[in-house]
Amino acid sequence: MTTSTTGADLDPDGYTVTLDGTTSQPIPSNSSGVTFPNVSAGGHSVALSGVASNCSVSGGISHSVTIRAGQPNSTAFSVSCTPIPPTTGSIKVTTSTSGSDLDPDGYTVTVDAGNSQSIPTNSSDGVTFINLSAGNHPVVLSGMASNCTVTGGDTHTVSVIAGQTVSTAFSVTCAATTGALKVTTSTSGSDQDPDGYTVTVDGSTSQSIATNSGSSGVVLSGLSPNNHSVELTGVASNCAVSGANPRTVSVTAGATASTAFSVSCTALPTTGSITVTTHTSGENQPSGYTVTVDAGPTQSVAASGTVTFNGLSVANHSVGLSPIPSNCSVSDANPQTVAVTAGNTTTVSFSISCTAPPPPQDHAPVVNAGGGGTILIGSFTLDASFTDQDHDGPWSYSIDWDDGSSPERGTAPSEGPITKTHSYGLELLGKHNVTVTVTDSHGLSGSDVAVVTVVASL
Repeated sequence: MTTSTTGADLDPDGYTVTLDGTTSQPIPSNSSGVTFPNVSAGGHSVALSGVASNCSVSGGISHSVTIRAGQPNSTAFSVSCTPIPPTTGSIKVTTSTSGSDLDPDGYTVTVDAGNSQSIPTNSSDGVTFINLSAGNHPVVLSGMASNCTVTGGDTHTVSVIAGQTVSTAFSVTCAATTGALKVTTSTSGSDQDPDGYTVTVDGSTSQSIATNSGSSGVVLSGLSPNNHSVELTGVASNCAVSGANPRTVSVTAGATASTAFSVSCTALPTTGSITVTTHTSGENQPSGYTVTVDAGPTQSVAASGTVTFNGLSVANHSVGLSPIPSNCSVSDANPQTVAVTAGNTTTVSFSISCTAPPPPQDHAPVVNAGGGGTILIGSFTLDASFTDQDHDGPWSYSIDWDDGSSPERGTAPSEGPITKTHSYGLELLGKHNVTVTVTDSHGLSGSDVAVVTVVASL
């Protein structure tokens, strides 16, 4: 017995051939034949079974065969098959997402609460679920961020038709969760900062900005909807920011807040100053000194005091202190070299220590007893004088007449002559050394002698 099968969707497991309803053998859908041996002569029934429902047997599934003894006998079954109609279908799911702050990791699509696939936030190609039974199936989109909503809900009921692919589309809209801040700057005045400024939000997020940014400014995005601290830093020392800095700016989700910083600058100084400080210790201090800068400008300063020289060029300057009394010494270099920088005041100090000077040397008065000479018995006039280079009066004097009398004493309020008269009697004939002594206020004395000779007659 042979089989030949044509068409589509042939029966993959072949058929069964049965002889007289009792003896069976399998046979492929296309077979050169199977043999039943030892069949008795006479009429027999051969049936083909196990034929798929999409296949049909030409001339029926049962053949009558007459067997002749000693001869081969055959019968052929011809089967034709038609395509099997599909029993399942597919669902294609697409997504489109609009708005701000879209979900970065996409979504998940689930069919029949079991079969799931990932899908991007915007997917026109979509994902396809195959081999789904004909009928209604729930399709659920999940994994949306909290700021996103699905138009028409996150569950679609899709009717699957056998042999077809049915599409369903989810439309998602996302609301902004963050806002942005635009910062602009305008700078006026002289010597503006050449390298611009830095904008810092909440002490952490920073961005450079030009001194005059124009209306475009800089935009800091991804800020939470809240109040934020905004500060402009890197402002040169000769420039000042108008208004609060830092300042508080309120940011709204989905919107761009703005704030403008206005900066004014003044011309940088081209000169500097020197402040000179003196400190004098010890005894017999002077009342003050003269400070000289570069052998030019001078100012008086107390023994312990301060003076300032303004408008000095940016350079090294020589600063000297004078006069320094002989009993005083300067512990620092004098003069000192001082570097002046623009807009700044440099301080230089002089420390002076003084000691008590030695007491002045005292000198004895210089006495001139005047001329002596020879006189007759009687009166003698002494014309003495003295000088004192220290002028340290008042002075006292004594005159020893060398006649046994007590010395004559007196005081002199000033330097000059001392004129005194003394009498020598007859008993005092002879030579007398008249000694004149002058003593200053410090007790030093000077003396001189005038020789007087007393005679009875000339």
